[in-house]
Amino acid sequence: MKETLHQWLARRTQLPGVLACGVRYPDKTSFTQTWSADFPAQALDNALRCMSDAFQVLKINFFPHERARWVYEHAFLYCARRDDGICLGIFTAKDPQTFDAAAVEYLVEEFRLLDNATPKQEAKA
Repeated sequence: MKETLHQWLARRTQLPGVLACGVRYPDKTSFTQTWSADFPAQALDNALRCMSDAFQVLKINFFPHERARWVYEHAFLYCARRDDGICLGIFTAKDPQTFDAAAVEYLVEEFRLLDNATPKQEAKA
């Protein structure tokens, strides 16, 4: 499953305005990609760990724990957690003119529905 997700992430997330992204696995490993100097690998790994921890806290306290969007000063972090515990994080620019929010939301939903086969559909542009 990891290889499938790595290929999906590499192929599907290179959208305008996407600054960095990654997946965090229940075994505490992660796979990241960045297209911005503002997101070095170590910082991105830390953000994904915090995201995964936040989903665990939400789940333990019986809050909805499948999707979230964190708002930072200069970026959004779109997050999703699958039933198998794998988490996705996509950092985008905060300016709505620089990225397609609907395309990012589509990727988040596609990630949640992935099984052992990569979806054939392309994100809506």
